[in-house]
Amino acid sequence: MLRAFVVFVLMVAASPVFAADKAPKTSPTPTATPPQPPAAYLTIKEKSSLKFIATLNGAPVEGQFKDFSTDIVFDENQLDKSHIKVEVNTASVVAANDELASNVKLPDWLSVDKFAKASFVSKKINRMPSTNSYYADGELTIRGQKKPATLNFELDYPTGGRAIATGFVTLLRKDFGVGQGQWQDEGSVKNIVRVEFRIVADKK
Repeated sequence: MLRAFVVFVLMVAASPVFAADKAPKTSPTPTATPPQPPAAYLTIKEKSSLKFIATLNGAPVEGQFKDFSTDIVFDENQLDKSHIKVEVNTASVVAANDELASNVKLPDWLSVDKFAKASFVSKKINRMPSTNSYYADGELTIRGQKKPATLNFELDYPTGGRAIATGFVTLLRKDFGVGQGQWQDEGSVKNIVRVEFRIVADKK
C-alpha cells in the first residue's frame, strides 16, 4: 500500500500540470520608449540676420539680405534625423552703399529678376567632439547653379525653448556665375565671399 502511494506521488510531481504550477513566474520585459523626433524651430526674423562680405578694390564691403526663410528640424542627439534649409529672396539685398546694392541685383551679378531665390539645403550635419560647434554639408544654389557647401555654426541655448546659431559659409562667387563679363576678373572684386548669419529660433 505504501509503495503504491509513493508511485502515485511521483507521477503527480512529474505531470505537466504540476510542473507548470511550480514554474517560477517572470515579469514581462518592459518595452523601450522610442525617442521623440527632432524638434522643429521657428526663426525670429527681427532678431536674425544674413549678410555677405566681399572684397572690392582691396577693401571689405558688406551687404544684407532682409528677407529669408528657414526650415529647421534639429536635435543634437539625433543629427541623422535633423535638417536645415534656408531660402533667400535675392531682391531683398541692401547695403550701406546704395550703388553696391543696386549693382549686385543686375544680370551680371545676382540677376534677381531671373533668379529670385538662393538656397541652402543640408545633407548631413556633424558635431565637433566635446564642443557646441557643428558643420552641415549640403548644397548651395545661387543663380540656378548648385554646388556643394559646408555651413559652419555654433549653437547656444539661452532659454529652454530658444536656440541661437551663429556661423558662416565661404564660397567662390565665380562657381555660381556671380560676376559676369568684365567682372569675372578678380582685379576689382575677389572671388572669395564670406556669408555670415545669426539665426534666433524658438522651438515650435
